[in-house]
Amino acid sequence: MPSLETALMTHAGLVMDASALDAATLNGDFDEARFLAMTVAGAAGDAGFPGIAQAAAHLAVALGPMGLPPGITFGPYLVLLADALDEADPRHACHAHGS
Repeated sequence: MPSLETALMTHAGLVMDASALDAATLNGDFDEARFLAMTVAGAAGDAGFPGIAQAAAHLAVALGPMGLPPGITFGPYLVLLADALDEADPRHACHAHGS
């Protein structure tokens, strides 16, 4: 099991990538958003954050294929990713155990 410091740093990196993903969608750069969604999904899965990985993978699917505008509303998938990031925040585990 990674140390709390490692978990915090990894989680912070995922949050930063998700923030860049959100900015890309706001700027209409959906190929960048797709790339970042898959990056977050892979990194989260490798780091042991399965909820984040799953939410990011679902968002990537919702954004659709490269080179095309999203075919469906992807906003709810952004919310699911934000919720997954919040739920996986290692600081929550510290408070729950009184550390």
